[in-house]
Amino acid sequence: MDLKISFKDMARAELLGVLPTNKDEIIAFLSALSKTCGSIEIVKKRLNLCLSLDTYDEGVKVVDLFKAIYPAEFELSLEKSKTGGEACTLQVPSGFTKQALVDFGLMSVNADEYLGFIEELPRDLTGSEKCKIAYFKGLFLGAGSVYVPSTLDQSEKRDGYHFELQLDDDLFAQDVMELLSDLRINTRMSERGEHKLVYVKDKDEIVKILATLDLVDCTLKLQAIIDERETSNSLNRVIICETANLDKTFTAASKHLLAIGELKNRDEFDDLAPALKETADARAEHPEASMSELAEILGVSKSCLNHRLRKLVEMAGIN
Repeated sequence: MDLKISFKDMARAELLGVLPTNKDEIIAFLSALSKTCGSIEIVKKRLNLCLSLDTYDEGVKVVDLFKAIYPAEFELSLEKSKTGGEACTLQVPSGFTKQALVDFGLMSVNADEYLGFIEELPRDLTGSEKCKIAYFKGLFLGAGSVYVPSTLDQSEKRDGYHFELQLDDDLFAQDVMELLSDLRINTRMSERGEHKLVYVKDKDEIVKILATLDLVDCTLKLQAIIDERETSNSLNRVIICETANLDKTFTAASKHLLAIGELKNRDEFDDLAPALKETADARAEHPEASMSELAEILGVSKSCLNHRLRKLVEMAGIN
């Protein structure tokens, strides 16, 4: 994984290679994209639709999709984004804007040519599962982000796994949650300023999301990151447990050695019963040994060994 590229950017880049090719799916994709990153202007009584995209590559791919539906020339322009990077603006020709908005389920026109903008998700464009997935792809390119808690991804400071769609309208956000539920994806909703966030934090659910979006490479990379982190966490738990056991062994052995030293200083060591003296000698020779290891060396049970060592500590008066 390139350290300079965030997981979010990797996912967006891979998405450009799996965009829809069927006409109905293209319309569903462009509908979601226009809804989430499009803006409408009225200039000289004519409608203009502009889409703001992150990169020129995204703009080129989206233009290709527009051209598959509308025989027109589309204008692309590059500008500096607020964050200092590049931003790409796609201008839909004014002669096709109204038709595109109607086709995308974003606007209705009655017999009197009255224009009405539609807030709800256009269900007639997302009847099939393939069209639902195409719409989801448009949502992700227009308003999606994905973050993973990997040391390889230094561009984001979030904790935990996180996928989100940043939307502007509460009703539309509810519709999006229903659409994703149809795709067997469980989401939640919260607010950030004036925006509605449809989000997922469960790592397995995010793996499912990436697979649903046909992002094979990102799905495999995320699963590898999850497996690596879980293996690392398991190893850390083992190390902590073993360290705690070593600390416990060291503390007990230190007390035994202090007791043996005290008995020798008081000239009482040679007067010990043979079994206690044998135990004291074994402990002095093997200070690092655990109770199980020392019991095996002496050929006695752990309870017998524990009784002998406790007796030595009591005789020495060590607390």
